[in-house]
Amino acid sequence: MNKIFTICALMVFSAVFSQIPTLDVENLKKHPVILQEAKIETRILGNLATTTAIYTFYNPDNRILEGKLTIPLPEGVSISGYALDINGKLRDAVPVPKERAKEVFESLEKRNIDPGIIEKVEGNNFRTRIYPIPAKGSRTIKITYHQELKNSASDYQYLLTFANETVSIPKFNLKVLINESLIAPKITENPDGSFAFQKQGNQWVAEINKANFTPNENLKIAIPKASQASNILLQKTSGDKFYFAASVSTDFPAKEKSKSQKIAIIWDNSFSGSKRNHQKELDFLNAYFLSNKDISVSFVLLNNVLEKTEEFTVSGGNWSALKNRIAGLKYDGGTDFGALKEISDVEEYLLFSDGISNFGDLTLKFKKPVNSIASTPTSDFNLLKLLAAQSGGNFINLNELDTQSALKTYNKQPVIFLGFKETAAIQDLFPNVGTAVNEPVNIFGISSPNLGKLTAVFSVGNKKYEVPVDFNTALQVDNWPIAQFWAQRKINDLELNSTQNRDEIRNLSEQFGVVSKNTSLIVLDDVNDYVRYGITPPQELLAEYNKIVSRNKKEILEKRKNLLSKSFDITRELVTWWNAEYKPVEKKQYPKISNQSLAESANKDQVQDNVGYSSAAEMSGSKKSNGKITLVEVESKEEYMKDFQNLQSSELIYQKYFENRSKYEKQVTYYFDISKLLFKKGDKALSLKVLSTLAELDLENEELYKTIYYLLKQRGNYEKELWITQKILEWRPFDSQSHRDYALALIDNKKPQEALDVYKSMLYQEYTDEISVRDSGIEEILIMEINNILTQNKNVDASKIDDRLKANLPIDIRVVINWNKDNTDIDLWVTDPLGEDCSYSHKSTEIGGRLSNDFTQGFGPEQFLLKKAIKGKYKIKTNFFGERQNILSGPTTVMAEVYLYYSDGRQERKIAVFQSQKENKRENDSKILIGEFEF
Repeated sequence: MNKIFTICALMVFSAVFSQIPTLDVENLKKHPVILQEAKIETRILGNLATTTAIYTFYNPDNRILEGKLTIPLPEGVSISGYALDINGKLRDAVPVPKERAKEVFESLEKRNIDPGIIEKVEGNNFRTRIYPIPAKGSRTIKITYHQELKNSASDYQYLLTFANETVSIPKFNLKVLINESLIAPKITENPDGSFAFQKQGNQWVAEINKANFTPNENLKIAIPKASQASNILLQKTSGDKFYFAASVSTDFPAKEKSKSQKIAIIWDNSFSGSKRNHQKELDFLNAYFLSNKDISVSFVLLNNVLEKTEEFTVSGGNWSALKNRIAGLKYDGGTDFGALKEISDVEEYLLFSDGISNFGDLTLKFKKPVNSIASTPTSDFNLLKLLAAQSGGNFINLNELDTQSALKTYNKQPVIFLGFKETAAIQDLFPNVGTAVNEPVNIFGISSPNLGKLTAVFSVGNKKYEVPVDFNTALQVDNWPIAQFWAQRKINDLELNSTQNRDEIRNLSEQFGVVSKNTSLIVLDDVNDYVRYGITPPQELLAEYNKIVSRNKKEILEKRKNLLSKSFDITRELVTWWNAEYKPVEKKQYPKISNQSLAESANKDQVQDNVGYSSAAEMSGSKKSNGKITLVEVESKEEYMKDFQNLQSSELIYQKYFENRSKYEKQVTYYFDISKLLFKKGDKALSLKVLSTLAELDLENEELYKTIYYLLKQRGNYEKELWITQKILEWRPFDSQSHRDYALALIDNKKPQEALDVYKSMLYQEYTDEISVRDSGIEEILIMEINNILTQNKNVDASKIDDRLKANLPIDIRVVINWNKDNTDIDLWVTDPLGEDCSYSHKSTEIGGRLSNDFTQGFGPEQFLLKKAIKGKYKIKTNFFGERQNILSGPTTVMAEVYLYYSDGRQERKIAVFQSQKENKRENDSKILIGEFEF
């Protein structure tokens, strides 16, 4: 078969909040992608700011690149505008459901068309994907976000971070416009000495244009507050109502909560924990223990497990023993909030974490107050706030508070917003009534006209306070996006329970164009693509879009197919194959195997314990088993493995792994190889910790999660396998392989009925034309697995499965390979005792061997079947024909499931998991031997 595939490099560049994005392109050291131009404009009105950043990136390399930019935004801030250059002009994105945006993006990417999306991933992190960035060419993106400025006693603070910028930007423009401020703003940090405000009408304007600019400092502006107790902005809705934003002063006497005698500190020491600002955390603890001088502390570490609690006593404010313990911590493993448990006899908790749980879901509702403390911009602020709010604790954001302010926030009883006395004329009020608020508080809502004077009510402890809010002084600003600020605040509130509020979040996000957990923004290249995928385009294309839709909608609409009708045909085909007789007449020589494969075969006895971490043999019935599976360990060829070859104990291996990790921090093979090595030494706990670290290398990366899933399955860790496959399915519900992986995990967890339901939904679900073509032939694998459930589990309800899909197909040999990357072509080869290869170019053999369709673009799977095995040895090999070089998630990971006596009552399964080697030679001897059958 003629195989066509595209090789494109993945470009990864990241930015902290408001920081100029810098590019880190591995293997492009000589010609790195250049930030060619940065243009940033911020408009400020009162304590509300809207920032628009336009970035142009130039690719000096000779390869097409795919761009990925991850932007952590502060608490409460979302992306509300995105644009990508199409034919030299910026085109605004439109909102679509998150999974739909990803599906359309990947479909268009396969056709080498220019889509762009921006989506919200774990925490308050936003990711944009751009394709292609042409060789020797450039792409431009525009990002818009709204934020509420932080308050001090006398002014609002605006900060734009250029910290640690060392790269010179060829073209740089920075402009800040401040409306309706009577007093001149004060620049307290200046990125360039010439940046200064001038009065222009009713605005203060500052602007710089620079060539080859390297910022010297951050930009920090103090904007004096108006004298009144409240400032109110109005924006008219489509009817007679108004969106409003009211900044209300709440200068109430602080009321401190009572001091605890015993606390628990939960310290997240997962791999991502090393990225937190530990100095700020230690400064906070130092201030805390100066204020709480005699206290008992239960200290517990959280990573992929909750470790054993340690007890410390702080006397006279001396906490040196605990401080030294924290200073000596190692940060490794994923984060599993599902492992959290109550600690007995404590009065409250201090939780130090980024709040991103990537190895399990939070299920615990704490009975004692949890004070959650964030110190990194990439934190999941919503989860940390939810933990605090549910338990009666405080959320402390060290990204925005100095040590004394943070201690004050911890010590005080929160200010609770109780709403307005006059409620009839106000709706959709945020913050919600009964929630804790910062001081001063920004209140958003929808109001009737002519509200007059209202009264906002707050409480601190058991005491209530009233603040007048005079809507007669409100300023109507119809050119200011108050509606988006309101929508952003409502979405932030709803995302505290994102699963329960999924539909409402999606509706709001799509209506107001705010990126959320459920909704992304997408830009398409051609108006016909908007029609094809049923996406309403931006205003500039709307007239043409409507004309096409009315003229020939049926011709252009996206084609979608289900797997059902083809599955009926394939079931009949499989039955015909199974009933046929095969009578081989000629003995043949084995094909020549490469030196590499021979060496692996010779080491077979050495790696026989691979069986120990394959899934347990599943045997039943009284028939005698004559077959035998032997798997070959595919050894890593990475240079770093030399450091481990003479280490005998798992403790020494782990110590060396940790010593060397900084050299290979983003190299996926490092964690994969060391996890396998530790498991081989029998240390399941350390092996799992290293493996789970892969989940920390990127946000919502299905390729990394599939690698984790394969090894969990191989090792029989079925509970975590189920969780991982469920997460992948959440991210990729449009992908048939995501459903299949989840169904197989359900089977491993002895949930055959649920698995059968998933298989049925897979057959009836409609897929895009691109995915249907990519996955053509997967039906044959699904039919075998559906019927295996029916034969292995007599108690399942099969009434919902169409009789045309049912067939009893017991076979002697079944091999299935899967891999973790899209746009990848891996081939399965099985050589029988007669020396005949069954492969993509020769799918049927004399003895009845049968190979499924050749998957050249997707995740696989490919399947080999043999009804009746003849005596002798069968060799199982894979060939890496081609793979997209996705740098972050490393080389392609392959899982081979190898079965004896599939569906006949003696079923036995073993699993091999390995990664592609550095060189994928397209030669006859380049295939990797992974196992043998012997009959």
